[in-house]
Amino acid sequence: MILLILLLGSLSVIPVAILEVSLLSLPVFSLPGLAGSGLQSFLVISPAEETAKLVILLLFVWRSRHFTEPNDGIVYAGTASIGFALSENLFYVFQHGAAVGIARAVTSIPGHTFTGVIMGWYLGKARFGKQGEKRILDLIKAFLYPWLLHGLYDTFVLSGTAAALLVVPLVILNFVVGTRLLRKGRALSEGRPADAAPFRAPSSRRGCLKVLGRVLLTLSGLFWLLILLGLLFGTTEGYDTTSVIYGSVVITFLPVAAGVIIEASLRGKGRIS
Repeated sequence: MILLILLLGSLSVIPVAILEVSLLSLPVFSLPGLAGSGLQSFLVISPAEETAKLVILLLFVWRSRHFTEPNDGIVYAGTASIGFALSENLFYVFQHGAAVGIARAVTSIPGHTFTGVIMGWYLGKARFGKQGEKRILDLIKAFLYPWLLHGLYDTFVLSGTAAALLVVPLVILNFVVGTRLLRKGRALSEGRPADAAPFRAPSSRRGCLKVLGRVLLTLSGLFWLLILLGLLFGTTEGYDTTSVIYGSVVITFLPVAAGVIIEASLRGKGRIS
C-alpha cells in the first residue's frame, strides 16, 4: 500500500504540471515581484499540488482496509508527499542543474513531507473521529494548513526578492509542527499520552545538549544576519542573489535542523523522545 501511494504521488506530478503550466500562462499571473509570486502560489501551485495529494488519499486510502488508525493518515499522506516531491525535484534538476536540486532537497522535499504530515494528521482525525461537522472541519484543515504553508514557501521562493530569506524560518516552523504531530501520532499508536516520553536524559547530558543546540542555532543565526546585511548593503555585483540564498540554505540546513531537534527534545522537563 505504501509503495502504491508513493507511486501515485510521484505520477501525480504530470497532471499537476500540465495544469500549472496552462494556468500560469494567463496574463493575470504575469505580475512581477512578491504580488505576482503570491498569486501564482496561492491560486495555482499550492492548491493544485495539495489537492492532488488529498485526492489520492481520499480515493485510495480513505476506505482502505489498511487505514486502521489515525496515525496511518500521517504515514500515507507523508508517503504521497514524498513521492510528489521526489519527482518534482527530478524535473528541477533536469531543468536547472544539480545545485538547485541540492537546495530543494533540504528545503522543498522536507517542506512537502511535513505539510503531508499535517495533512495526514487531520485526515486521520477526520476518518476516526466524530462524524458530521467535525469530520468536515478536519478535512478542510487537512487541505487548508498545507495550502497555506506551501503557498507561503512558493511565494517567498518565486518572488526574486530578499523575501526569499523567509524560507528558512518557514522550513523550520514546518519542521517543528510536523515533528510534534509525528510524536502525537506515534503516541496514539502506542496507546500512551501524547506528552509521555520513553526516556529521560541525565542532567549532565541535557546540559551538554542544551549548549550544543544553542551554539548551532546562534552561529547559524549570525551567518544569516551577515548574509542579509551583505545582500542589503554590500556589493553584490558579480553575484547571483538566488544562488547565494540557495547556497546559504544548504550550508545552514543541517546545523539549524540539529539545533531545532535538540531544543525540541529538551522542551518541558528535559525529556528526550
